[in-house]
Amino acid sequence: MITSKMKNCQILLVDDEPAELEAYSLLLTSLGMKNVRTLSDSRHVLATLESMQSPVLFLDLNMPHMSGQEVLRQLKIHRPQIPVIIVTADSEIETAVECLKLGAQDYLVKPIDLKMFSSALRNALEIGLLRNEVMSLKGISFSSREYSNKAFDRIVTKSPLMFGLFQYIESIATSGLPTLILGETGSGKELIAKAIHEVSGLAGEFVAVDISGLDDTLFSDTLFGHARGAYTGAETVRAGMIEKAADGTIFLDEIGDLSEVSQVKLLRLLQEKIYYPLGSDQPKQCHARIITAANKDLTRLAGQDGEFRMDLYYRLSTHLLKVPPLRDRREDIPLLVEHLIADGAATMHKDIPTISQQAMNLLLRHPFWGNIRELKAYISDAVARCTHGHIQEHLIAERLAGVTPITSSVLGKTNPLEALFGHFPTLDELADYAVEMALNVSENNQSQASRLLGVSRQALNKRVKKKTATSIDDGL
Repeated sequence: MITSKMKNCQILLVDDEPAELEAYSLLLTSLGMKNVRTLSDSRHVLATLESMQSPVLFLDLNMPHMSGQEVLRQLKIHRPQIPVIIVTADSEIETAVECLKLGAQDYLVKPIDLKMFSSALRNALEIGLLRNEVMSLKGISFSSREYSNKAFDRIVTKSPLMFGLFQYIESIATSGLPTLILGETGSGKELIAKAIHEVSGLAGEFVAVDISGLDDTLFSDTLFGHARGAYTGAETVRAGMIEKAADGTIFLDEIGDLSEVSQVKLLRLLQEKIYYPLGSDQPKQCHARIITAANKDLTRLAGQDGEFRMDLYYRLSTHLLKVPPLRDRREDIPLLVEHLIADGAATMHKDIPTISQQAMNLLLRHPFWGNIRELKAYISDAVARCTHGHIQEHLIAERLAGVTPITSSVLGKTNPLEALFGHFPTLDELADYAVEMALNVSENNQSQASRLLGVSRQALNKRVKKKTATSIDDGL
């Protein structure tokens, strides 16, 4: 049932056929929807959505200027919270799967069944309202307001998700309570910890300690220090990192790797605010704010696997922040690329190069499982290899595909094709290699790969099936 609250939600219909727009507009009106807008040019979808509150989008696929799939890709980057219902005459399962992967909420094939249309609308409205309520409860807005607090200057972003994180940091920074930062490797957890420290206004230092790989003795010695004679070679008193961070913040990275014995010591530190240097029976007071970080699911380690103490997890996570991975804030990629290019050029004492749109498109489509650290590696490599002040597509494509570029200095007089294949390749081998590279670059998206290769999607699909069948026959 479509409730009265849902009926006030805004709907945007996008189709290049005026008759289709009129028909679906009348249908939505008959279902009680009060705010229905239509759009015939898909290039203006994002601009139109900017003026709408909590909309649901009905989108055709086959349109001039910009296809429905391309609109979906842009929405996934800029407006991922908007529910999208595809309405199309294309009944291919492959197309439907591709749209769902790109974030579509539902996929309806023309002619539309009224019950299916009504059900898809109701589900999309429910999801849209729930998403906005959840973000509201978390204090996260989908607005693009900028932050003037200098504590966030080092974090290059225009992502609403990151702005929501900044709001949370501003509200908890001065509490002084333990804070846990969760996020994938390379997502910027230490930058977030530094921002918390700076917003808190603490007078002491920010001290970062990577505790991965530390056994219990090294953990205690690093954090708590030692007394003279605590062990062989301990000829002087050594202050620990906690003492160095007095009246400031100590940041413990990779907390999920902590041994069971060290977990007990850290728990005691959090509970009692005292610690004992190695070889000393005189307790010292902890005057540092403790922030920890992990790239693992600590709730799973604490619950199902039992590798992490649940009581320690609750102590550490008085305040809990989750840093979104780069693939969930793709709108930041162009900003980060610009920043990293400038930074890399300064480090290498080179003029700042430009980057081609084709190279940028490759980066925008890449999943970045290594997050910002991975992006930095690609950009640093491209800046170093760039010789004409312009980063071309191949400098990025080679790294994304994991290919070491072949240069004339490496090959000498050897034919580059022979160096690549180990022999002079046949046309079929060249075609198979081109297909494999295109699929790698496009993340197995056959529509994108076919455009890179300059062939139809059907021709590419036929080639892939032929190669798969050949591989199976060779294995029998």
